Amino acid sequence: MKMKQYLVLCALTLLVTLQTTAQKITGTIRDTAQTAVPMLRLYLAGTQKHTVSGPDGSFTINNVKPGSYKLIATGIGYNTLEQAVTITDSITTLSLTIQPSDIGLNEVVVTAGRNKETLGTVPSSITIISGKQLREQSAITTDINQLLSMNVPGLTLGTNTSTNKGQTLRGRGMLIMIDGIPQSTPLRNGDKDMRSIDVSVIERVEVIKGSTAIYGNGADGGIVNFITIKANPNKRFSGSTDISTSGSLTSAANSLGARVAQQFSGRLNKFDYVVAGTYEQTGVNKDAKGQVIAPFQSLSQNENVNLFAKLGYNFNDNNRLEVMYNYYRTMQNSTYIDSGGKFGQRPIIGIVGTNPGDKQGTPYNHNAYVNFTSKNIFRNTSLNVNLYYQDFYTVFEYSDFYAPPGNSAITSKKMGARVNFNTLFNFHPNLHGDVTWGIDVLNDKTAQPLTDGRSFVPEMNMKNLAPYAQLKTYLFKDFLVKAGLRYENIRLDIPDYTTIKFGNYAGGVFVKGGNLPYEALVFNTGLRYTRFPAFNPFVSYSQSFSLYDLGRTLRLAKAVSNGSTSINIIETKAIITNNYEAGFNSNIGKFNASGSYFISTSDLGTSLKDVNGVAVPERAPERVQGFELTAGYQFLPNLSASAAYTHVEGKKDVNGVKTWLPTTRITPDKMTVNVNYSPLKQWDLGVYYIYSGMRKRFDPNPTTKEYDLGNGPVGDFSLVNLYTAYRFSTAASIRLGVDNLLNADYYPVMSQARVRTDSYIKGSGARFNLGFRYAF
Repeated sequence: MKMKQYLVLCALTLLVTLQTTAQKITGTIRDTAQTAVPMLRLYLAGTQKHTVSGPDGSFTINNVKPGSYKLIATGIGYNTLEQAVTITDSITTLSLTIQPSDIGLNEVVVTAGRNKETLGTVPSSITIISGKQLREQSAITTDINQLLSMNVPGLTLGTNTSTNKGQTLRGRGMLIMIDGIPQSTPLRNGDKDMRSIDVSVIERVEVIKGSTAIYGNGADGGIVNFITIKANPNKRFSGSTDISTSGSLTSAANSLGARVAQQFSGRLNKFDYVVAGTYEQTGVNKDAKGQVIAPFQSLSQNENVNLFAKLGYNFNDNNRLEVMYNYYRTMQNSTYIDSGGKFGQRPIIGIVGTNPGDKQGTPYNHNAYVNFTSKNIFRNTSLNVNLYYQDFYTVFEYSDFYAPPGNSAITSKKMGARVNFNTLFNFHPNLHGDVTWGIDVLNDKTAQPLTDGRSFVPEMNMKNLAPYAQLKTYLFKDFLVKAGLRYENIRLDIPDYTTIKFGNYAGGVFVKGGNLPYEALVFNTGLRYTRFPAFNPFVSYSQSFSLYDLGRTLRLAKAVSNGSTSINIIETKAIITNNYEAGFNSNIGKFNASGSYFISTSDLGTSLKDVNGVAVPERAPERVQGFELTAGYQFLPNLSASAAYTHVEGKKDVNGVKTWLPTTRITPDKMTVNVNYSPLKQWDLGVYYIYSGMRKRFDPNPTTKEYDLGNGPVGDFSLVNLYTAYRFSTAASIRLGVDNLLNADYYPVMSQARVRTDSYIKGSGARFNLGFRYAF
């Protein structure tokens, strides 16, 4: 009997003990916008109890004894949260709100690591152009090339044309994307990828600088990702109407243009939507002297159309389905033709006339995606599945460069899938983080035909399968380490084709097609020290993989025997670029600054050289290096200023002789200064100064007295832009922007550097843009 009583007593004691030790704290943590915050460290002060918030902001701390505690939540980009907690019940449920810090590193970026993270957790240089900046500066110009170059250190100034030819990021090519959908055509680069969407449907722009392979082929200098607008979650139905007119201030005749943009947005229970449309007709562009600018690849007399829709459905707090579609069209309807001009002496101008051939421009650029997100698909793991499609067609100017003359075009169709997982881990209070892993699948079909049916570059059919993994971990609270790898597995199919005559190239070479395999394992790693906002340094190393402009090589095939050759003989090696970088961010009260020094190397080059009038790729080893500095200060609540300076330089090694890289690759020094002031609560002013320096590294050919392609001497120039807006109410406002306020008479960088008469074109003189906006 005593034995039974003893066993019962033991069982009761064990039960009470289990109940006591089974108590736990659970809950969710969100920011002030009520967005779930993952990767925050939560712990009970004075104990070893700790955890990390999950993808949906949820957290659990098990085996907590009854009593009173201080729960502390910390994370980069957020103020430390301290919450008093008393444990009495078996489960204590909390709903916490954490305040974003104001030290400048809490801004969320999605491109760098393929999932949401703050700037303070990324050991590399990133520039974010906010929606506010885009709204203000698009009142000056809607040319996305110019908007980017005014705001991104390391990016060459805009070309004042419909192309981004010669616009490099840190001296190398970049991968342009819309919501992660690649717009660039690296198999045959047409330099039309920046003008692929209208600024009215861009919410923000994320620029990741330095070589990276995280999104695949073509990001030697970095990535530019246009993030499209989202639905208004606070209203069932809302919208805005923007109407504007623009024109020349030097000579108004025929220069007036018009633009209208309409947007509707809202949320209905679990469903949200945003639809938008934009129509723009530009007038004739004129230089500082009132002369019509040549229509060659010009922004004059362009008709631009953009149609956009994004629909989303939230199954619950953790699962969401979203679809997006964007249509963009820009075509030139010029009543002028190119006339006169001589490089270094006088510019090409426009005179009234009819251009032969087909209209130049982009008849269509279709982009669409279906995106599914699950914040907690299984234990501590989120899932994102993205299926995307792009169909792009652009037509270049009519030219007698071809025999017979004609218009060339680029067609590109891409279909892809990205399956992306993010798994959190928490091994120890001083060792926790996450792993992003998954696989990319891409089919890219790109060709360069002539509009009359001839094939300039045959269709290249690329199939890419690339698994990847990216580790991010926090060591001893203040050290953040990132490391990752990506395995590129590419098969490129090229059919039999015969080259055509163009320039001084005779053509007529039969090329036996075939399959080109590419495999490469590329790496990245970085370290950031996050303890002191006043000095937040980082170092990083990263690689990129690129099939540089393969189409340009294919169209220049040389016969080996009997007027023919094989695809396997042509030089088609891929380029691996290495990027080394050290930098810092600094936030001291109202002052912020950043700086970085970088070195970029590759065994194969991407520059072009002129061979008998034809631009030919030069596959020589290259080294590019430079630095970027930025600073900003908030003088008053209504007065702020910022500045940025970029220096880039580079050389190539041709048979042991090191020579400067051309200015079509290396931007002259660039400085920008922005001042924003609000004299009244409803009145905003902005003045933007841009300085482009000199670059005169080359001498002319001693025999011809002419400069080689890309080696033209570049003089410096300065531009000043003005923005002002007045809000009559929360709904109605009027805006005025002036581009080139001081009417500077100048040649853009590429007009000077390319050493070609057909592109020796002046920049626009002073132009105005007057607009009215009504939101409801």
